[in-house]
Amino acid sequence: MPSNPVDQYVKLLSREQQENDKYVIIDAKWFEHWKRFVGIDSQPDKNSSPGPIDFSSLIDTSTLEHPDGVQLRSDAVEGNDYTFIPYELYQDLVQSYKKIGTEIVRKVISSGDFQTVIETFYIPLRVRKSRQTPSTTKQIYRSRRTKLEDLKTDICKMFSIPSDSYSTYRLYTSTDDYGDNWEAIESRQGSTLADIELSKNALITFESATLSSRNNSSPVPSGTFYTPGLCGLSNLGNTCFMNSALQCISNVPALTDYFRRRDYSEHINRDNPLGMKGDVAQAYGDLIANMWSGKINYYAPKALKQNVARYAPQFSGYSQQDSQEFMSFLLDGLHEDLNLVKQKPYMEKKDDDGVVDDVKLAAEQWDYYRKRNQSKIHDIFHGQIKSVVQCLDCKTSGRTFDPICFLSLPLPNKKKIRIFKIEYIRLNGEIKYYYIKSNERGRMHNLLKDFCERFQPKQKNNTHEPMDADDESTSSAINSNNQDDEQEDDLTLAPDYDGHQPKAELILPVEVYNHRIHLQYSDDALLTNILERDQIVFYEVPVSLKKENNETILMPCLFRTADSLHQNFGLPIYLNIPRHKCTGRHIQDALLNSIGNFLPLPPNHTSQSSDKALYTASCVFNQNYTQTTKPLSTCLDDHIDFNRTNTTLVVDVTAAIVEKYEQEGKKRIDKEHQPTSSTNSSGVQTRSQHKQSTTSLLDCFKYFTTKETLSDNDQWYCPKCKQLKNASKKIDLWLLPKVLIVQLKRFNYTRHYRDKIDLFIDCPIYDLDLSQYVLNPAEKLNAKYDLIAVSNHMGGLGGGHYTAHAKNIHDQKWHTFDDSCVTDVDETNVISKSAYVLIYQQQSQSVQQQQQQQQQQQQQAKESPRKTSTRATKASS
Repeated sequence: MPSNPVDQYVKLLSREQQENDKYVIIDAKWFEHWKRFVGIDSQPDKNSSPGPIDFSSLIDTSTLEHPDGVQLRSDAVEGNDYTFIPYELYQDLVQSYKKIGTEIVRKVISSGDFQTVIETFYIPLRVRKSRQTPSTTKQIYRSRRTKLEDLKTDICKMFSIPSDSYSTYRLYTSTDDYGDNWEAIESRQGSTLADIELSKNALITFESATLSSRNNSSPVPSGTFYTPGLCGLSNLGNTCFMNSALQCISNVPALTDYFRRRDYSEHINRDNPLGMKGDVAQAYGDLIANMWSGKINYYAPKALKQNVARYAPQFSGYSQQDSQEFMSFLLDGLHEDLNLVKQKPYMEKKDDDGVVDDVKLAAEQWDYYRKRNQSKIHDIFHGQIKSVVQCLDCKTSGRTFDPICFLSLPLPNKKKIRIFKIEYIRLNGEIKYYYIKSNERGRMHNLLKDFCERFQPKQKNNTHEPMDADDESTSSAINSNNQDDEQEDDLTLAPDYDGHQPKAELILPVEVYNHRIHLQYSDDALLTNILERDQIVFYEVPVSLKKENNETILMPCLFRTADSLHQNFGLPIYLNIPRHKCTGRHIQDALLNSIGNFLPLPPNHTSQSSDKALYTASCVFNQNYTQTTKPLSTCLDDHIDFNRTNTTLVVDVTAAIVEKYEQEGKKRIDKEHQPTSSTNSSGVQTRSQHKQSTTSLLDCFKYFTTKETLSDNDQWYCPKCKQLKNASKKIDLWLLPKVLIVQLKRFNYTRHYRDKIDLFIDCPIYDLDLSQYVLNPAEKLNAKYDLIAVSNHMGGLGGGHYTAHAKNIHDQKWHTFDDSCVTDVDETNVISKSAYVLIYQQQSQSVQQQQQQQQQQQQQAKESPRKTSTRATKASS
């Protein structure tokens, strides 16, 4: 590559991926650091190099010695934990940066007819010699492009299956997690793993087709009858999101009755260009027929997943997705597949002239929508909202009445007061953890101010520094937390408080990653860009950072083990050295004056003879993308020009000192996790101690319907001003759907910051009354709803899990659906902080459904009385 390779880097990173191209999965933090260092997307930041390329945090440690190679952690999140770089770029980078661990190389594969994706995760499979020999199970990993013929060959080699009997053998897979029930894998010539749907970490065997198939039939004993609808769904590989969504929609009585009666078959619109040729509707109809047959207690939704993946490649493969996004796609797909309007007429939507009243304008726009959209989905799930946008300058407003299928409700508190974990390192070497509350929409100077104020004696104060927020409603969230703020620990009352009062101008805030300075925060750095897992360190420094033309400069110094591995350890430090006319001797003096405060060295360490040195220091110079390392002792008289050279000090420390340092670090962490009283020596306040006031679902509706000021990035074209203008927006409910789907917006996404809000929202099971938020007087009588299903998300981003709670129309009881497992759940436990998508049904519809159900049950009892078995709570139990 050329001497200044940035242009070549950019070219490689922007290259369109082609099938079979190779990419390396690389640590996202390292990649961000490297881009800043070389100057991609910004001016080069030469404060510190990104250091070695470390793969160890990305690897599933159970696969370190696996013959199929190392695998990516299953809970790793793209963008948060890892990203991709072209293999050619990686080959160049490893010439300049040391590699730690084994790289994970993946190829680009086709996904659907027109898309390609990088195959991040291989398919995990458990192979057995036979269905009857669980002790022979082996774990393997294969690409989705692996041909089934090649898989057969691999299994034969693993278990020494004779080649002369190959033609009489077949592939079988277990339909449960335990190998109790099996089915043959149907395949065509050239079929690959991508062409079949397997359960998560499926059990596979390759054995004679003539063997007894006693375990290859339905798990349901003859004559057994299950409560219709209490049917688990097999996990086909991280498809808990899909299973959760399907169980919720399946328990909407009006829609399920429509599919069970097969009315949908007469409505399939195969010519709709917006639809999916009826494939998704047909597959969903088959799914409902099986789930509600009463003959099985779990089912594998393979056909539906295959058909969905054909039209929405994002749902193919084995990566975790969002249950609400799947639910939205499914309902949109069913609507278009079953749209009774064969030829959608072109209709020009009229602009609001400000003369027509709401009732007439709403009816006109609903009629416009109805002429293009008529389906069972529309009848059940679609409603209408009124939006009013008003120019902030001339006060001109515009109304629209838009159809909706979902309501996405922001959470009113949104953890706007967020707790940041800070490691504070003083000049004397003391390190303590602090948990500081600050406005998450503020900037670093706000967090610094909040941190310093914790060391001031508590005084009741109703004044607050203005925050850099883009939402006026933030202030109300702050005020609601004022009482909690008053209850925070007064650090000046801590038993070990020594009178120290930090000053913001004497604190350098940084992010430390892999024991290196990853990022120095500016005063204006957005706090929303800080991830929950980021390690924020505040360094006390000897000179004011606000002073211009300082005569000294802060030089980063990191610690490594003095062995062949040279592994980074501990927290780096900063040395205060002359900005001008600096020599290696100045650096040595600064190191000698400081290192004893940060490493557990003996008192006489400065007089240690060279053969017993406890540490050795080296200067790492980076200039023009070239790195040079020199022992500090060899450049004591060299002049160092910081304007031309980026310099870092690296200190290699003997094993005895490293061990002692890590023991002290462990004690500090143990002290942090010890139960504490309201006032404690470290000033720690855990998240569980952070008070949260109860928020109700009606609070979310109130927040949703409150007038808001749109951001500068969301300006409105004002018909009077004839240009884009800042505006306000107000939303109200107008027409209510029979079944209302509510998404609680628990996930925050920015360019760098992704977070889940684990806030308990008090959602009523019965009598949700939305009349106060309905603007249409004629709809207020329809404003009462009862809950019938909930999609739950548990855990964090990437590594989370979805389940569902739903009320069965037959037994009128609540049940939990966790993939193939179905259990009872008490009504009082249906709502938790995991509730993500709520399905509400109008009370008038609930009464009608119950009456119809009673009539059907009476009719069935007359026609075919039979004994109902107890429902199995687990697949194949």
